[in-house]
Amino acid sequence: MNLKTHLLLSALLIMAVTSAFCQTSNVIDNHFKALTAHDVKAIAAGYADDAQVYSPNWEGAKTGITGITEVYSRYFTSTPDLSYQVVNTINAGENVIVEYISGGTLSNPEGNTPAYMKDKKYKLNYCAIFTLKNGKIIKETDYFDQVAFLRQVGFFDQH
Repeated sequence: MNLKTHLLLSALLIMAVTSAFCQTSNVIDNHFKALTAHDVKAIAAGYADDAQVYSPNWEGAKTGITGITEVYSRYFTSTPDLSYQVVNTINAGENVIVEYISGGTLSNPEGNTPAYMKDKKYKLNYCAIFTLKNGKIIKETDYFDQVAFLRQVGFFDQH
């Protein structure tokens, strides 16, 4: 292979990698913009129809647009001032790892939530692993310290 062909192939490879990186970055950037805006429709639109989302908040996966819409609608209702701040993003092929901080005031707890948790503020460090395919999130796995949440909303003061 001559130098001109090698340089052309290298340039094409760099363009392909850059394009994939930009697409990945846009999906995640749009996801966190929609989270910040509490725009459940825009959040759900970023997921594939059969996407799965896992969190320590519930057993098993929330699946598809219906599951994702349910979860975020609940979060934004119970914590109307819920905020998100991305700390770090690592692109690793089809996976994107995002460290972020989320928090707010539990103003409208769900029916089975103990009364002492109402109006408690919380702030949590999260790590989420997103798997992307064809410009959509096909899987998300979230990690956070459930004990830290319970401590901040007064659980251990009661028990």
